[in-house]
Amino acid sequence: MTSPILSVIEQQTRWATNNGFETKDAYMTSLANNLRQEMSSDALRDFERGSGGKLRQRGSRPPRMHALRSSSALCVNVFDYWRSRDPRPLQRAFGLRDRITQVSFEEHYPTGLRGNPPSVDVVLTLEGNQRIAIESKFTEWLTPRDRTIDPKYFADGAERWAGAKLPKCQSLALTFQDAAPFKFLDVPQLLKHALGIGRLKWGRHELWYMYFDWKCPESELHALELARFNELVGSEIRFRAITYQQLFRRLARTVTERDAAYMDYLTGRYAEG
Repeated sequence: MTSPILSVIEQQTRWATNNGFETKDAYMTSLANNLRQEMSSDALRDFERGSGGKLRQRGSRPPRMHALRSSSALCVNVFDYWRSRDPRPLQRAFGLRDRITQVSFEEHYPTGLRGNPPSVDVVLTLEGNQRIAIESKFTEWLTPRDRTIDPKYFADGAERWAGAKLPKCQSLALTFQDAAPFKFLDVPQLLKHALGIGRLKWGRHELWYMYFDWKCPESELHALELARFNELVGSEIRFRAITYQQLFRRLARTVTERDAAYMDYLTGRYAEG
């Protein structure tokens, strides 16, 4: 049986071939071919500022954003479009009451520890000093993981999440000291984002999780883990999970005819699994 990740890569390769693009080892030969439109100057600045090096050549290997299954390219293809347009269709698709005033990528939310702070894939700034931090996944969630939380987060008996008024997150983080109770959902990463957000002294923040769904047994387990995570800490961090496919269906009801090419690209490339 073909693995889910290989199935996604095969789907993306078919899409590329059908649209006249050349690929090599599941990478596009240029960034332009992996994006619906040229990246905006603001988006480019965001990624150059970020710590992930997603635009940099890696020796003989292409930049990560050239990959057919690049989560960063997926984010840019979905969200960069709205940096130069009225984002009300996106606002309505997300069910937001307040207007979106800015879209940004690779925002840092320092956890108070040394080293590069975790970066959030997408941040939607809303009226009223509100921000929605979105962690995006393409195929990353399809790889089983055995991740614990770095001991530095607990050094000297520190209760970092509790100190940020996140006691439920603190309790969950403690379960990751010596074990990995979640298999597909990267809970340590989400908890680090929650910590960074919780330390802020201004504004209202929410943590959202967006992922490209794919029909397979792993999808069912991933959904159960999302429900479990939400039950444990969701109310504390204002957590919400949504698939990209759900967003596309909602956008199809809120966009106008002038957005047809954008929607055709998204639904044609990132189809249901």
